Amino acid sequence: MTIGEKIKQLRKKNDLTQEKLADYLCVSYQAVSKWECSLSSPDISLIAPLTRLFHVSSDELLCLTPEITDERKAYFDAEYYEFWNKVNIEADLEIAQQAVMEYPGDFRYLHWLASVEWYVGIDIKYRGTEKGRDLLESSIHHNLMILENCDDPYLKNEAISGLVFSNKSLNRIDEAKKYALMYPEAPQTSRESLLAVCLKGDELTDHRQKMLKKGLGSLCTALMEMWVYDNCDQRYVEKALEAEEKILRIIIDDDNLNAFNSGMYLISMKRAEIMAINLNCEDAIEHLKKAKQYATQFDKYMQDQKGEYTCLLLDRYSDYCTDSRVEHHFIDSWKKEITENKKFNVLREHKEFQRLINE
Repeated sequence: MTIGEKIKQLRKKNDLTQEKLADYLCVSYQAVSKWECSLSSPDISLIAPLTRLFHVSSDELLCLTPEITDERKAYFDAEYYEFWNKVNIEADLEIAQQAVMEYPGDFRYLHWLASVEWYVGIDIKYRGTEKGRDLLESSIHHNLMILENCDDPYLKNEAISGLVFSNKSLNRIDEAKKYALMYPEAPQTSRESLLAVCLKGDELTDHRQKMLKKGLGSLCTALMEMWVYDNCDQRYVEKALEAEEKILRIIIDDDNLNAFNSGMYLISMKRAEIMAINLNCEDAIEHLKKAKQYATQFDKYMQDQKGEYTCLLLDRYSDYCTDSRVEHHFIDSWKKEITENKKFNVLREHKEFQRLINE
């Protein structure tokens, strides 16, 4: 509750009109109206008169009682742990801004704000616009605050990652490289490799499948980096797309992809873009259909929060989704892409594309 909302509540409780309250405080009724609509706040000199008029403490007037503060903190905490899970990212940006304003010095909230600023800044709606650039600059500023003042290693690493992505999005490649080199490097011998030396039998098989899954994820990410951005060298794009898809299909040969549905979704969307650019409308639409299937399957996996593999090389391994801060409304992302991505404009008069949108 804002101070304006609290004033409105107390005014009604005391059976006062806006005009009457304005008369008591020697201000205009328009000023009271603006307070109650959160368009402005009362001058600090009016806090004491308001507390006397309403017979409340300044803490209650400012919504600083322990009960309200604890409830507000719990609300922001819940929103923080769900921030990658939001469809309306602009609304989430406003909530994150409010959290940082109300709880200055909470670096988790600052990380939340910096992340959402980047996320909105690169959205199709704002990409390349002045607002998009301002959001990316603000994300950089907030990540630097975390990097310079926070002691939490996880948040510092997240800030470094954010600085890389925001600078990259602003085409500041050298600056992005500088921060990328600050990110902690993994040791040459991993804990997983050392642990494998100590195991045997089913326990060793389970561990090896876990290592394979982790390595497969890293390899797919490395290949994706060769084609996902618009400025990638086109000589590598098709080869990297083909390699990533083939590797996934060789290892997961029964199409039970679980978490890897997200990768196949991105591959299909990229292929659809390429086909649309080359005016190959029928193939572009077929890839969009495949992308929709992968998005639906990934959303189901996220909803279930578990996926058991059935292919031979991973048949003892299960994916578990325990991080709620992950974009898992892929079907919403798919809908947004096909309606807003200008690369698909060439398909808009095609009957099959119109049917796909209206399904």
